[in-house]
Amino acid sequence: MKQQLLAAYQQIYHLSNQMIALAHTNQWDALVELEIAYVKAVEETAGFAGGAGATVAMQESLHHQLQQILDNEAELKQLLQLRMEELKVLIDQSTQQSAINSTYGQFHDQALLLGKLQPR
Repeated sequence: MKQQLLAAYQQIYHLSNQMIALAHTNQWDALVELEIAYVKAVEETAGFAGGAGATVAMQESLHHQLQQILDNEAELKQLLQLRMEELKVLIDQSTQQSAINSTYGQFHDQALLLGKLQPR
């Protein structure tokens, strides 16, 4: 059971490394898909009994593995925050462009109603 717990932690760590790699290469759709497997692995690991009865060496190994997972979570959170900021800028730009196009279109339509053609 203890070896299963360590293997489960290693699997979670491996998945978190993959998620970070996907974030660094802007493969956001693949990251979201992998996150499903990550969450499932975490849920399965939660089903194991804690480190009760584990040797000191095993507990240290589990602690080290858990710390690596938490470090990866922190890095991934930063990468996702940066992505959210990028998306916000793109949405703001799109909204501004839409407002400009709408305003320009109104002036162009008014000119046509008055019988004036304006060069584009």
